[in-house]
Parts: sequence; C-alpha cells; structure tokens
Amino acid sequence: MIVAIIQARMGSSRLPGKVLADIHGEPMLVRVVARVRQAKRVDKVALATSTAASDDAVAKLCEARGILCMRGSEDDVLDRYHAAARAASADIVVRITADCPLIDPDVIDRVIETHLRQGVDYTSNVARPTFPDGLDAEVFSFAALTRAWTEATSQSDREHVTPFIRRDAGFSRASLEHTADLSSQRWTVDSQRDLDFVRAVYGAVKNRETFMLADVLSVLDQHPEIRSMQSADISNEGFYKGLFKHARAGAAPKREHPKSEALLERARKVIPGCAQTFSKSYTQYVRGTAPMFLQRGKGCRVWDVDGHEYVDYVQGLLPNILGYAHPEVNEAAIAQLAEGNSFSMPHPVEVELAERLTRLIPCAEMVRFGKNGSDATAGAVRAARAKTGRERIACSGYHGWQDWFIGTTTRNAGVPGAVRELTHPFAYNDLDALEKILATHAGEFAAVIMEPVNFTEPKPGYLQGVKELAHKHGALLVFDEICSGFHFGLGGAQKKYGVTPDMACFGKAMGNGFPIACVVGRADVMTVFDEIFFSFTFGGEVASMAASLKVLDILERTDALTRMQTQGRRVQDGFNALAKEAGLAARFECIGSPTWSLMRFKDKDGKDGLLERSLFQQEALKRGLLMLVTHNMCAAHDEASTDQTLQAYAEIFKTLAGWLAESSPDRFLDGPMIKPVFQARKV
Repeated sequence: MIVAIIQARMGSSRLPGKVLADIHGEPMLVRVVARVRQAKRVDKVALATSTAASDDAVAKLCEARGILCMRGSEDDVLDRYHAAARAASADIVVRITADCPLIDPDVIDRVIETHLRQGVDYTSNVARPTFPDGLDAEVFSFAALTRAWTEATSQSDREHVTPFIRRDAGFSRASLEHTADLSSQRWTVDSQRDLDFVRAVYGAVKNRETFMLADVLSVLDQHPEIRSMQSADISNEGFYKGLFKHARAGAAPKREHPKSEALLERARKVIPGCAQTFSKSYTQYVRGTAPMFLQRGKGCRVWDVDGHEYVDYVQGLLPNILGYAHPEVNEAAIAQLAEGNSFSMPHPVEVELAERLTRLIPCAEMVRFGKNGSDATAGAVRAARAKTGRERIACSGYHGWQDWFIGTTTRNAGVPGAVRELTHPFAYNDLDALEKILATHAGEFAAVIMEPVNFTEPKPGYLQGVKELAHKHGALLVFDEICSGFHFGLGGAQKKYGVTPDMACFGKAMGNGFPIACVVGRADVMTVFDEIFFSFTFGGEVASMAASLKVLDILERTDALTRMQTQGRRVQDGFNALAKEAGLAARFECIGSPTWSLMRFKDKDGKDGLLERSLFQQEALKRGLLMLVTHNMCAAHDEASTDQTLQAYAEIFKTLAGWLAESSPDRFLDGPMIKPVFQARKV
C-alpha cells in the first residue's frame, strides 16, 4: 500500500492559516489533495495534522470534503506522522507538505518509481535540488519511518519527519533529478508574496485541475510579470527556526592545546611568522581557543596535534575539492611516485593532462604548468606583456604574492615603486571604472586580469563588456580562475557565464591538495611561452599531474560537484536564516556561491566587524568547526557534517545575540582578536 500523507497545520509564523488560503475558489489544502490524488502510483491519500485547537478547522474541512485525516502530537511531528502512516496501513509513504499547491503528480510518480526500482529505504527529488522548490516529494518505507520514530532523540529530529533518515548511514537512499536545474524557482507558499505568485499561476494555466510542471514553465515564459513575482526566501526555513528555538545559548567549553602551544614556541625560533602562508597563521584565529598545528585530515574533517576533531571549512585554502586524503587521488600519485617523480625530460602525463584540460576549458588550446596560483598569474602577465609589447596591467581581485600584484596591496614592502606603478586595480562590476583606467594610459595596457567571479555575481553583460573593453584598447583578457576553476564547474566560470578569455589561470582544486597550477589560452597567445622565461625545476613534477588527472576523472564521472552545491547551499542558507532568527541579519551575512561562500561580519555601525568575526570563529572552533571567513566546500562535506555545523551555528547566534547586546562584548573573547592580513577582495 503506497500512501501519500500530506502534512498540514494552521500554524505558520509568516503566513498563519496559509493551508486554507483561497486559490481561485478552493482552499490551498484541497488543491494539494486533488493534485496528489492524480498520481497514478499512489493508492491512498491521507492528511496528518495536530490535535491543537487551531487545527480544528483543518479537520473540519477534511471531514466535509471526504479527506482521510489523522491527528497527533503538536510538538512531536515524527510521532504524529508515524501514527498517521500506521493508521493508513502504509507499506510505502509519500511525504508531501500542504504548502505546495503546484505539486506535480507526474513528479510524484517518478519519485515512487525510482524508489521501487532502486529498492532503497528512502528516495527524494530534493537530495540535490533541481526541481522547483514546491515540487518536493519524499518516498520511504514504513519500516524506515518506524526506525526513525524509534531511534531519533533530538528535538530537531522529532519536529521533522525525514532528517534522521536522510542523515543516518544505516539507511539506503536514492534520488531523482530533473534534466535541467530549476532549483532557483520558488513555487512553495511561505509568505504573502508566494501566495500571490501561486494564485497568478492558477489564474494563467489553461486547466487548473490537470496542469503539470511544463505548463507552469510555459506560463512563466509567456508571463514574465508572473515569473518576477517569485520570492527569494530561504527554503525549509522552518527547519532552521526549529534549530534556533531549541539551541542553548552560552560559551562552549574551552579546548586545551598544550602541544600546539609548545610547537608554536619552537616555530617562533626558526620560522618567520610561524607558518608558510599568512592565511594559515595563528594570527588568523583567536589565540587560546584555536589550534595552531594540524596533524591529519580525512574527508571533510581534520584533527589537531592535541587530538581535537573539526569539520574543516578551510580545506587547505580551497584546494581539497574532494576532501583530505582521497584514496583514489592518493593512489594515483603513489603509483606515479613508485616510477619516479621529477624527471630529466618531459613525461607523457604532461601531454595527457594538457589534452584533458584543452577538452574541458573553453579558452584552452595550449597549456603550461606551474606549482601554485602565483606561478600561473605571474606567467600569464609576463606572456601578455611579451605578446603585446606593453607593460601596464589592470587587475580586479586577488592574484597571488608576486611583485606585479602584491605591490597594489598594503603588504607591498620590498616591491619597487616602479613595479607598483604598472599595476592598476579596478572595481568589479563597474565598466566605467575600467574604461577610465584604460583610457588614462591609452595604448599602454598589456592585459586586463580579473577573477571572473568571487562572492558577487557579475552583472548581466559585465564580463562580455570587460572583454570588449580590453580588446578595444589592445589588451588581452586573462581570467584568474585559481579559485573559481572547478568549484564553479569543470569548465570554470568562463563556461558558466559564456565568456571566453584569451588566457586563464587554474590551480588549487586541480590536484586535491597536490601542488599544481596552469596557464591555458589561445594557441596564438600561448606560443609566446616559447620565448619568455617561464621555467622552474618542479614545473614538470608528475605525481601532482597524476593526482590532477584522477581529480578530473572523479569530477567528470561522479556527482561530487552537485553534492558540494547541495550541502553548501544548506550551510549558507542556515547561516543566514539563523542570523535572522537571532536578530543579527544586519551584522552577519553569507554571500556568494554555495560551493564557495563568504561570511561577512559587521559591527553595529556597519563597518568591518573584527570583534564579531572573532567571537563567531571562537565559538565555532570550540564546537568543532574550523573556519576563516569562507565556506570552502568539498565533496566530502555530507549531511552529518552540515547538521553538526547548523546545530553549532544555532547555538552561536543565540549566544552572540546576548553578548553583542552588552556594552563590552569584547570581554567574552578568550584571547586577542584576529589580525587581518589585508582585504584581498572588495565585496
């Protein structure tokens, strides 16, 4: 017996009574029931609501319309749902929510069929969101529901039906994805704007009883004014509200780090700055709370030298796209090491990797390899200067430690003034600013080098406009994709946004932690590398190239990138929703792509909030989260790790809501505030 059980209750913090709101002459709940009943694979449709007096109206409507209705605990939703499934004699349960009046019966059938074909415990079309929000369907066995009902103990798991099943490793799972990514579409009802949108769709479809997904898409294509009515609200906001409601406020217990402290004292004597990279230095963390040395990593987790475990959102500053110590990548590198690593002449793997990159990256016709991002950007700048016979460079974003760029920052000690004068930063998303710079020194610019995207989306036509301006002034366009490359898709941001530069630089994620980078570009530009000096001993180190080939194999044949997108969106949405619940949305915001998002911290005056950042990071570390200011997602971040993250965020925001309301919140710091290196990107 396949039973679709619709969750419905009158309580809604944003839109009370929404389930009975009128949609062209029928209550929303009736519309949902009618659409679910059209699913061919569903044997019975039932409704689960609570015993609260406020839900009497739901029960009365069901009685009047002949809808099977079962009532249960108001607070223990899992118990209520399990009781409804048991009363309906369900073998397989289809979970639908009553705020989805555009739910498609065909989609429901497809999820059921996937579930039956795969023979798993749980199947959904939301594991990787590709359907519009509001077409959600989850299918699971009654046995799986019973196990969750028996074993789930946390208040958050009891307030929702499926998080325990989705997270626990003991359940087998499958998913259904749409052929196109429609996840940006919001068709659920959680606000008045959502309701107005749904009413408009019902008013525009030809048949209000039998329309399908394709019919709604057709309406949106024909009526852009209806499309524009969709809200941008966070999905599943009720889940985050529940987390915040039950979170405990207060400082987490402090972790001790005696081995880290001892190593730091040893490092002070022999290593300037005590680290090889500024961003990995102890100065970027709250001293006294943070570890200073890590011992090992596996997947999305690391362990410090004192044995403390963390979910890692730094991931080595972005390179570990698959997570630490990925077995297939390590095996590929080890196999190559067994045959030698740095040879006296080129190795075939260099050709193989270059050929693969030219297939994947739009602008890549030829390739030269380096070891880190600064190698690649400096090589591209030198090549551009040689190709054009010009010296000036326009740049936007962060481009590494070499003189040509770092001279534009506050960390310019040791860079000759003559070098600093040749590089001109320009503001992102401002074509006029770039035009002004190029015109001021007309005929002198060799290249415009920029990050095509970081945490701010390019305005429509912006990247194409940059390309046209660069070429108008005789300069080459170089995309620095050290960070965006592969995290934004296998072809990088240039493929995503459809703008092909003359050259591009890739690195970080290429080797999943193994040191490798590259410059790629048009053949007529890249041949200048025959003349310039871009040559170093380890440029042809092949273990990293073997690792890179395996990384590309995995990214091409698995859903690694989609998993990163799904879990990254969950963390990003959770950060913003929980900050909002705490009344701190004006001071804490997470922006950017789900695979690489930025946490912005502001003080009460709207300025850069180092205290806010320090307090947040301090409490995150004590709860087992390692982070700087970004969520550097990897494919190993799973639902268990993001659940842990969201639980910690709920506690942190509830804590900070109290601390920041005090006159001296700095008294809650366990050590000195974080010291910024410099602001690499203006967002």
